[in-house]
Amino acid sequence: MLDTAPAVHARPAPAPGAGAERMAWLDGLRAVAVLLVVYAHLSRYLFRGVRGFTGEWLHAGTAGVMLFFLVSGYIIPASLERHGSIRSFWVSRIARLLPLYLVVTVLALCLAAFGLVPMDRDLVAHPATAALAHLTMLPHLLGVPLVTPVFWTLTYEMAFYLLVSALFALRLHRGGGAVAVLLAAVSVAAVPLAPALLPATPVTVAVALGLAAGLPAVASGRRWAVAVGALLLAAIAVTLLAANQDPAHVWDGLLIVAVMFVGTTIHRAQHGQTGWWRAGAVAAAVGAALIITWYAQLDALGAPTATYRTRAIVTLLVFGGLFALGLLARDGRTPRPLAWLGRISYSVYLVHFVLLQLLSPVLTPLGDRLPVLAEVPVALGYLGLLLGISWLTHRFVEVPGQRLGRRGARWMTARWGSDSAATAR
Repeated sequence: MLDTAPAVHARPAPAPGAGAERMAWLDGLRAVAVLLVVYAHLSRYLFRGVRGFTGEWLHAGTAGVMLFFLVSGYIIPASLERHGSIRSFWVSRIARLLPLYLVVTVLALCLAAFGLVPMDRDLVAHPATAALAHLTMLPHLLGVPLVTPVFWTLTYEMAFYLLVSALFALRLHRGGGAVAVLLAAVSVAAVPLAPALLPATPVTVAVALGLAAGLPAVASGRRWAVAVGALLLAAIAVTLLAANQDPAHVWDGLLIVAVMFVGTTIHRAQHGQTGWWRAGAVAAAVGAALIITWYAQLDALGAPTATYRTRAIVTLLVFGGLFALGLLARDGRTPRPLAWLGRISYSVYLVHFVLLQLLSPVLTPLGDRLPVLAEVPVALGYLGLLLGISWLTHRFVEVPGQRLGRRGARWMTARWGSDSAATAR
């Protein structure tokens, strides 16, 4: 999902000049992605007439999250391979994502306790299962309702990390393009997948135990343990993706992960590790699979109209085209406001929906009564508040978490030695 700042990826800060601008283009893409997602959710309250028109031709939210997934697929595996340490990778991932994730979770639960935002009753009925599922960051694939709906993308990010770690530990990490094509082929042949075949509580406990065993194993530096842990992590990810998709993603759940591996393949082509013809073929295969499955979903819903079919193509072209434009323009100068927004985009993404729910008693009647032009200052007020809160959470939650992760990784290496030899080719 939704990774944001360059520090996320546990690499040194880029030097001034071309390197800094190279990272800025990724931040620019994240900024565009989060703006698309915020528009998709804000337009449920404001600009509903505009949404009625744009929604006929573009799935803004889908385009935004798919762009996020492409960016993550492009940079995350490359960071792991560059540093060669699964241990450091996971420490940095957890330190980067978990602090804000927990803060937003606690905030949403507190607001729900006072009746200020809605909360799924199953979370209250099964608090232990809900807590454990959210700690794994895989609740959307464990049949557990989400504390806040935007967490679903983090579940697919986590599944991707598990697969990437397993491939790296087994020295198969150059095969991301093949994985993408395989997922695309299975998706077209099997959709819709049967949703949530596994009971929530037993599978949550089993997955938590599997992660508790598999992650230390792949980070141990002992070759036999790394191999066993990698197989366990891969088994967890594949089982959940194949047998426990949420009903909302039985059509495209496998393709979400395939899109991330497309980003990985493009990175390899850019750095001469594979041919551009191969990267193009992988991207074309996954893109075609998306259109086929989206069309099949429209048929199943009884809505195979020309407009909706066109919308599927436009959505694909928007997020794919934006990524391509960013890649082509990566040596140019990204506008500073866009780069800044990209750096705090993880905070914006996690905070914006809870803030919308909290403000819905105000936004809903305003959206009902105000003309479109009068809604503009209301939207700007919401965005100003959102960006202010997001800057604070980035500055005082995300950044300290990143620093703690870097210190923790250095301490582990100093105490136990590097684990890179176990995965070196």
